[in-house]
Amino acid sequence: MIYLIISIIFMSLLPVFFRMGTRAGAGALGINAVFRATAAAIMLAVAMFTTDTSRLREVWSLAGWTGVIGAVLFGLAGFASIKAVQLGHLGASWTILRCSMIIPTLASLLYWREVPLLPVSATLLMRLAGIAVATSAVIMLGIDRAKKSGSATPADPGRKGSKAWYFWVLAAMLGQGGWEVVLRSTRALPDDSSRMFFITMVFTGAFLITVPVMIAVKVRPGRKELLYGFLAGVCGLAASGSRVWAIRELDGIVVFPVTTVSVMILAQIIGAAAWGERVGKWGIIGFVLAVAGVLALTVRL
Repeated sequence: MIYLIISIIFMSLLPVFFRMGTRAGAGALGINAVFRATAAAIMLAVAMFTTDTSRLREVWSLAGWTGVIGAVLFGLAGFASIKAVQLGHLGASWTILRCSMIIPTLASLLYWREVPLLPVSATLLMRLAGIAVATSAVIMLGIDRAKKSGSATPADPGRKGSKAWYFWVLAAMLGQGGWEVVLRSTRALPDDSSRMFFITMVFTGAFLITVPVMIAVKVRPGRKELLYGFLAGVCGLAASGSRVWAIRELDGIVVFPVTTVSVMILAQIIGAAAWGERVGKWGIIGFVLAVAGVLALTVRL
């Protein structure tokens, strides 16, 4: 449970540093470039001192290709999220992206059978209800966030940028959902060395994927981008890295929805405390649904 708590805390801090950076005048793409580079550099440094070189072939066979696939999906999700937020409304984009948790949650239930489907049990019905309620909570919290910053609608259909927004928000949702399915698959890894190798592959690979994109758009990070990108990189590494150990201990049907609703609630609370953002009726409904959803997903009958 401690790893899940660590992941939730740092995932909640991540958007705080992004927001602080952009409010200070730092460019989002510059922050993202430094964020990726920081996480990759830290993991490579840790791997150099912790990896048993005599086991490289073994850990590659256990986690290598899984890490490569995870890196592609993780990198795609990050870049597509930035494009979606650039082209459309922040609240609408972020809500749809957070709903990506449905993909790994259903995979945990239907593919890995974390709760037996037959015979139909009270526990199964409780978990399905928890998924539905948690998803509703995400939507309500997203609507509240959208209303606080304007219309939740991106470009009107037919206007320039509308089709691009739909493309990138869908790509981000599928990329994030796919990355979390790969993350769930690491539960089968036999030891911590293979998990560490997996995380190293993901963050290093995501950075390598980001480099040509940043070169193409001529991103030149300045001091602000370096500062907030570094802070975001440390947070992102702690958040995603600890999830590998969280999924080792807890079912994915619990980890993914609980992480999503908890992070959205904490982000709302931080926004209210730091920037005076008020929670409206949709947010209150979202909070109530979030608590109900988490209880339905975690209470054992």
